[in-house]
Amino acid sequence: MSSPESEILVPSGLMGYTDVVSAKPGDTVQLFVSATGETWTADLVRLYALEIPSAGVERREQLVDGFGQLSGVALDQPSAVGSYVNVPASPNDDYSDGLTLALTFMPTYVGHEAQTLLAQRSDSGDAGWSLGITPAGALEFTLATSAGLVTATTTVLLTNGCWYTARATVDPVASTVALVVDPAGTFESNRVVSGVPAIPSVTNLFDGEPAWALDAPLLWGASWLAEGRFPQDSLDGVIENPVLVAAAVPTTAGASSTESVAELTGHPKVVAAWNLANEITHAGVSKPSHIHDVSGNERHGTSVNHPTRGVIGSSWNGDTFDFRYVPDQYSAIHFHRTDMTDCGWESQASFVVPDDLPSGVYALVLRDNDGLEDRVPLIVRPPLGVTTNDAVLVLPTNSYLAYANDHVGVDSPRTQVWDQAVPVMDKWWMYRNSHRELGLSMYEGHSDGHGVCFSSWRRPILTMRATVYNHDGPVWQFTGDLQLIDWLDATGRTVDIVTDLDLHREGAELLSRYKTVLTGTHPEYASRQILEAYETYVAGGGRVMYMGGNGMYWVTGFDPEDEQVVEIRRWGGTQAWLAPAGEYHLSFTGQQGGIWRFGGRPPQKTFGVGFVAAGKTSGSAGYRMLVDETSPAAWVFDGVHNRDFGAYGTSGGAAGLEIDAANPLHGTADDAVVLATSVGHSDDVLEARENFNMTSRVLGGRRNPKVHSDLVLVPRENGGAVFSVGSIAFAGSLVNENYGNDVSVLLGNVFDRFVSGGEVLAP
Repeated sequence: MSSPESEILVPSGLMGYTDVVSAKPGDTVQLFVSATGETWTADLVRLYALEIPSAGVERREQLVDGFGQLSGVALDQPSAVGSYVNVPASPNDDYSDGLTLALTFMPTYVGHEAQTLLAQRSDSGDAGWSLGITPAGALEFTLATSAGLVTATTTVLLTNGCWYTARATVDPVASTVALVVDPAGTFESNRVVSGVPAIPSVTNLFDGEPAWALDAPLLWGASWLAEGRFPQDSLDGVIENPVLVAAAVPTTAGASSTESVAELTGHPKVVAAWNLANEITHAGVSKPSHIHDVSGNERHGTSVNHPTRGVIGSSWNGDTFDFRYVPDQYSAIHFHRTDMTDCGWESQASFVVPDDLPSGVYALVLRDNDGLEDRVPLIVRPPLGVTTNDAVLVLPTNSYLAYANDHVGVDSPRTQVWDQAVPVMDKWWMYRNSHRELGLSMYEGHSDGHGVCFSSWRRPILTMRATVYNHDGPVWQFTGDLQLIDWLDATGRTVDIVTDLDLHREGAELLSRYKTVLTGTHPEYASRQILEAYETYVAGGGRVMYMGGNGMYWVTGFDPEDEQVVEIRRWGGTQAWLAPAGEYHLSFTGQQGGIWRFGGRPPQKTFGVGFVAAGKTSGSAGYRMLVDETSPAAWVFDGVHNRDFGAYGTSGGAAGLEIDAANPLHGTADDAVVLATSVGHSDDVLEARENFNMTSRVLGGRRNPKVHSDLVLVPRENGGAVFSVGSIAFAGSLVNENYGNDVSVLLGNVFDRFVSGGEVLAP
């Protein structure tokens, strides 16, 4: 951590984000700013290094001359948190014959606050209706009338994780509201099989006339929207296929409310019947935000803040785990009060990326009149179809999203166990802890305990700031990649910069324009398109320098409607949470989630190495050279003076944090050359859980020979090649001895040989 005297600028009243992660010259970029002062300004700087006070590394940045300063009047912009569905108002609806609504639902976190399943009501609540869950956990239907509110509330409380079907009826002629609830679901779809009693129906009389709120939107998962965008009484739970009828339809004698849902869908006065299976295709949920009305009345809805699709419904029987093949068993949507994929701020300024701006990592330096400061990063890529250097660095922006704004160091007891100490938090940690409205990382759980499977650029990402420490160490994600950029600049080696999203969109065609491609230090989250781009490029004679550890690991998908949002489903790997049974497939793509290894694409096939272990900086180590001067790969070590090298760096050693090794069983080629292997790890580095089949008491590096990192050179067809360092911490060793150390020399040898097109294995 930083020393107590180090100044850490915290945007306590000033922060921002851009509408895109990367832009090219000529693009217009929107800037979103929230400030509590009176005015703010923004200058553009190019970043070369971020400070690491514990290692004596200083921030290096350069003001972009001629950019011009942006400015604006300060606006304090709160973020809208909580997912919901918005069905636009239809003022011409006629409920003079009453109202009947039915749906199947599963609460996931009852007994703490009021929650809403469906509602169409005014902001004040003096008109309209709502079906929700009381703070105690009872189901309740509320109707506004000319004489006041009338409610029907169950006496039996709902059970978390269990399915129910509810039917509410308003009969203006009889002046009654009725609520019927039945347990629903299958053995497989319900959390428990006992302790879910039948719930008696409730009927209440009311005075006056119903007060319908026809000018209000119909909402799922929220009762109303404060200021038009802040959901109130948000839901933690799952909703399946609601139906709405403009008539008081009596329940058929002896029929359950489950049967009545199908009955109402075909009623002649049906207003809307939403079917969440409608958008499911072989390529996933084709329009994740679209909630389709099958009644023919075009009462389609739009989901906000990404409630989860591709989740099991009440009829799921456990036979099929892929929602694409049994869409009716996945016609459900899961809401969380902590969902947030768009802050919903107003754009405060826009600018055009200058035509002559070189590709690189930049930041908009926000300052307000109170002296507060924030740096909003922006990646500038080359123009489409153009290269400005012989090499390109692909920044792992999906990984930045996965860790964005994480609170693991504060929330997780694992952190204290991992550190064997109480974590020491800097101001950034404390600020993120107190501003959960900026969204969660993919390493956390929602309010109901379900894992966070979406992350978005449409928010300030405070883990990409000037001074950020992750609980895993100072060389992590954005900070670690800037150490690589610092080395490139300091040693006079130039590269273009692109992002995971650029590569996902353009594939191998983007890479094919370069002589060499470098990855970032932790490219953990890859889409299939990204993996195919690397493989196609290197198989065609390209050269890749895999500069990280635990890379190409989690199956990742991009939202087909908004590529600023990504999705994962965790299972089968070293993971922070586990997706529920039946929910292993990505809703965005339909692909099986988890790690790529179990989808037939272990990283060893392309990069020669794959994830084997992780640990703290205290367990980092150096490397031992395995080839001598007679090896055809001896050129890699020209100028390297020591057989053992790299036991230094900002993370304690070049091999550390998360490390990869060669493994022929998982696809490392027979002609791959293991150049060096790490030695001396302690028990603070543990083998990855997917690599052992039975629990072992020998998982740590001190006694487990599988805990090591390999430097590997993989020759490929057509003169292609891959050089892999297999360690997140590797880049942290470059700065020692003013970039003159053995790690720096070795990396320079590889970069120069790859760019020049020289032979990979000398005769």
